Amino acid sequence: MSDPLFEARLEKSYLQQLTSIRGVACLVVLVGHVIQVIRYDPLPSSPHRHWIRDLVTYAFNAQAAVLLFFVLSGCVLSLSLRRVITFDRQAIAGFYVKRAFRIYPLLWVSVFFSVVITTYVRASMDVGVYVDWLARNLGSTISLSHVGLALVGAYTRYNGPMWSLRVELIFSILFPGILLLMRARRLRGWALAALFALALVPMPSEIGLNFGLAFALGALIPLMPRIGWASSALIPVAATLVLMYDRLALGGHAMPEQVYDVIETLAAFVIVRDLYASGRSFGVLTNRTVVWVGELSYSIYLLHLPILLVVFDLMQRWMGLRPLLAHPGWSQSVLAVLTVGVTVAVSSLTYKIVELPLHNIGRRLARRIEPSAAPVVAWRNDAARRTTPATGMERES
Repeated sequence: MSDPLFEARLEKSYLQQLTSIRGVACLVVLVGHVIQVIRYDPLPSSPHRHWIRDLVTYAFNAQAAVLLFFVLSGCVLSLSLRRVITFDRQAIAGFYVKRAFRIYPLLWVSVFFSVVITTYVRASMDVGVYVDWLARNLGSTISLSHVGLALVGAYTRYNGPMWSLRVELIFSILFPGILLLMRARRLRGWALAALFALALVPMPSEIGLNFGLAFALGALIPLMPRIGWASSALIPVAATLVLMYDRLALGGHAMPEQVYDVIETLAAFVIVRDLYASGRSFGVLTNRTVVWVGELSYSIYLLHLPILLVVFDLMQRWMGLRPLLAHPGWSQSVLAVLTVGVTVAVSSLTYKIVELPLHNIGRRLARRIEPSAAPVVAWRNDAARRTTPATGMERES
């Protein structure tokens, strides 16, 4: 028989590591934007420099980090709902209330912050220094209708990273159905096959339906038993390398974007699934500072791009634009350090003032809606009927 206290410690460690992974992925997106969104002057042609530049650039694969977010969301939501057997009206209403209070308050803060920064930046400097998608976003009309659409998550031009929040909102609505399909063994394979096929269909990322595979695979992780292949630490290491460098390795084959997304989704699934199945603990992922950054990850993700724009504008005012663009390595390093520092400081405030209090309100409201004596079941590992203590990571729901 398993030791409940030992199992509880394993789950606490696992959830801490998921929080840390989310924080690391968030910083990957931040540094990826530092590298990618500004039109720096090209480096002198040199095989040595070209090789180093590619290794560094692809290590900060922002799209792969977002796909890891989606798999993590599916896994955490599945864990938070593991005690729910029947998704009746009350259970679904409680779930939606918690998700709304989790997502929207900080989203509203980021919209107003981004509108202010957009107005400031396009009045302060030539937006042509930024890559096309960001320059286009900075040139977007600021109107009440667009602001209103942004506040519900439908319009993402004011803050580019908001596109993934729209995907999160879509699959928050669909998630109870996805989880039911993953729990139904007879339907699970068919559902995954359909989502796999949908993931390969070319469509704008704004629509988001092709990311259902990531949420479904994440939801499946707590439902699967522990198996032997998860015993080697080389598995998550290899999956991490695939997550970072698949685009570099296959870049010469003109692969459609959807193929890379599927590869990275599967690599993210292997990483999260391995941590869950193996019960191993990586010391760096249980470090208090890294876990703390993970707790701030939502704020960091939503606020980092506007802060990056302000920091870059101040740098070009102090040092001049041409020197910054002519020395990309130095400029990117300084910009990354300053942006991380400012973003973490601001995010620590928004987490304490906005995220945590309103999320707790949402949880209290959900408890009033949900039935007080609902039947419980632990959908975990071998589906043994037992419960485990709630942990901080369950705030995600």
